[in-house]
Formats: sequence, C-alpha cells, structure tokens
Amino acid sequence: MTNAADIVERYFTAFYAGDGSTARQYLRDDNFSFSGPNATFDSADRYAKMADHVGGPLLTRVDRHKVFVDGPDVCLFYDLVTTATPALIPIAEWYHLEDGKIATIRMIFDTQPFAAQPKQQRGETAIDPVCHMTVDKAAAAATRDYAGTTYYFCNPGCAAAFAREPAKYLAATGA
Repeated sequence: MTNAADIVERYFTAFYAGDGSTARQYLRDDNFSFSGPNATFDSADRYAKMADHVGGPLLTRVDRHKVFVDGPDVCLFYDLVTTATPALIPIAEWYHLEDGKIATIRMIFDTQPFAAQPKQQRGETAIDPVCHMTVDKAAAAATRDYAGTTYYFCNPGCAAAFAREPAKYLAATGA
C-alpha cells in the first residue's frame, strides 16, 4: 500500500511538470475540494485542467523545503521560482487523503506581491478564460486587456497563455 506522502509526491511532481492527466489520477473523483488565496474548486476534473499550463515558461523551478506527514494529512512547504515578478513565491499546502486519493488541498501564499493593479471591489470575481478558475479580481495574479475588455488570471502562466492565443481561449468560453 502506498502511503500519503508517496501519493502527494507523485501528484506534486506531475502537477508542476504540467502533466494534468497524471496529476488527475491522484485526486478523488467525488468529494474533492481545493481552496487557495484566489481560487476554489469542488471538481477534480476542473482543477486538474489547471495543471496543463502551470509548468509553463514562467516557472523556473520548484524548491521543496519541508514535508510533514500525519496519517492521511501531508503538509508541504516550498518555493516557486519564476521568471516573473515576484520571482520567488513561498507556498504552504495541506493535503488530506481519503481512500488512497487526495480529497482536499488547501494552498496558502501571500498574494500582496501580485497586487500591481488597482484593487477592485472586494469579493468581485471573474472566470480565468484559460483554466476556468474563479478568480477574485482584487487578488488576481495577472490581468490582460484584449479588445476593450480586462481579463483576470489565477497565475502568470494563464496570462501568458492567453496573451499568445486570446481568440482560442475566448472561443472556448463562448465570449
């Protein structure tokens, strides 16, 4: 039987390699939830789509610092090192496993360094046109203007993907 730390390690490696299909196999099909500073999900499938672009050209490396394991709970402390600003993003994630799969992920990091744009009204949200995450406009990692509309993104990788092919992503959302 594989222990919780091994499952999280396999998931984490696939996720940051941008391999959404492999990452997805470690998530529960039902009763899955993700919560982070600027996005939440209650569907493993929607959440896993995000992994397809996370490891994009802005991500230089992931530096893991500490792993704590307590039965079905795993906590990781790591840094994302990027070519964007901020270049270093310290992150803490708490994973809870049920029946050998990840049931919940709680991600914590400081969003203040991303707040280069003027603050919108707190609580106002938008849908990231790349990964379809719900993004708090006040805490969006990036924004892009296209055809007179401002779009909000969960991370700089989504914004970069959108900037390369905005029409592709807008067609997929019906916009």
